[in-house]
Formats: sequence, structure tokens, C-alpha cells
Amino acid sequence: MKLQDAYASESNQLGGWTLIGYTAPGTKKSGNQYETTNFSYTSTPAADATVALTEAGAAMAGGWIATARVALNDCKASETWTLNVTGKTDGVTYANVMSDATNCTPLTPSFAQIGTKAAASGD
Repeated sequence: MKLQDAYASESNQLGGWTLIGYTAPGTKKSGNQYETTNFSYTSTPAADATVALTEAGAAMAGGWIATARVALNDCKASETWTLNVTGKTDGVTYANVMSDATNCTPLTPSFAQIGTKAAASGD
């Protein structure tokens, strides 16, 4: 997220993994696909893709996707953790989506907090 934030502030665009300087864990399989023993990491925009920031918002749905390659406790193989990225002229926001929140949350309990803002004191 910090890489995307920095890229957006410098270029006024959202950028694909290569442009923002991100490398996913594991071994590169192709383009934006990397694999470890337990996960496959991909993104839907091309590694060198850009989307200009606009007042209405620029979106990179599936800006980061982790897919379980094996069953992990009660979390089945092929379940996904996704970060969708939206950029407006006033900043970048992130939305997390977990395909099976009930069974996969125990594996990544803080994932649900990505993209959420902490309440200001006194709220």
C-alpha cells in the first residue's frame, strides 16, 4: 500500500506492480503471477499498467490477489484474499475482500483491517 501511495502521489496515477516497485513472494511464474508452496499471487492489471487519478476515481479491481493453493485448516484451496485499489485526486483507498471470511479469517486476522481507517479519538 505504501508503494502504491508513493507512486500515486508522484505520478498522479495508480501503477501496476512493476511500476510501483512491488515483487510478490515466491517464484515468478509469468507476468504478474508468483507462487509459494501455499499461495499464488496475482494482480489483474499488467505489471506496467497505469490508471490516471480522476475526481470520479480510478480503479484497479484485483490490484493484489492471494489464492490458497492448498487447504489451510478449514480454509479450502482456491479461496482468495483480494485488495481492490481506488484512486482519486485526493488520495488512494483500499478495500479488502476475502472469499471465505468465516473459515479463512483465523489465518490472516489483520487482513480485514487493511483499508479501514481508525476512528479518531473522541468518536
